[in-house]
Amino acid sequence: MRAALFDFGGTLDTGGVHWSEKYRDLYRLFGVQVSREDLDRAFVWSEQQLLLEKELPRATLRRTIDQQLSFQFSFLKLEGKNGLRNQMLESCYRDVLGAATKAGRILLEARPRYRLGVVSNFYGNLSIVCIELGLAKYFDVMVDSALVGVRKPDPEIFRIAIRELGVAPAETFVIGDSYERDVAPAKIIGCRTIWLRGRSWTTPSSTASADYTIAELEDVRQILSAASSPPGEWS
Repeated sequence: MRAALFDFGGTLDTGGVHWSEKYRDLYRLFGVQVSREDLDRAFVWSEQQLLLEKELPRATLRRTIDQQLSFQFSFLKLEGKNGLRNQMLESCYRDVLGAATKAGRILLEARPRYRLGVVSNFYGNLSIVCIELGLAKYFDVMVDSALVGVRKPDPEIFRIAIRELGVAPAETFVIGDSYERDVAPAKIIGCRTIWLRGRSWTTPSSTASADYTIAELEDVRQILSAASSPPGEWS
């Protein structure tokens, strides 16, 4: 195995917690009484609105989270509570920085033996965010759906990354928290798949496409270490 492609959202930034669950924890932590159904609807709506934001391709992750919280507050009719929103933003961003630091250690360890990439359904600012979190230096390729015009679960988004890395699908691990968007499409094109089975929004009816299933992102270390080829064997 010569390459590893990581998902970003829910994988490198939260360590296996889907962002819908991340926001649910955040609202609970700050005592905001919102039903699960209303928060789910607010999350989906805020995601849709983010895709329409013209300034987002130049935004940091901190700004992106702030904008998403703003949309959610609007949907939930919590306008005027800017102090609360700012506190929630700081708490959430602190958690993300911690998760990214842990992810960085994993990438640093893998870097000598693997060509690394990140593939994400994003807003045009994936590279900015990876620089912000100190992760960009580990990647040979960063594929942002908004820039390449292909979104997961279309397998083509993984083919784009694999072509840029100059490896074969069979030589490539794909690691992500979404079975439907990461694991299943990557398996279709012949990649080895590692499913980070964290706290997800949905539960797949079958997990046959996952070559490995891990509970924590840290668990990927052992798999990558056992499967790598020495750097001198790269062509």
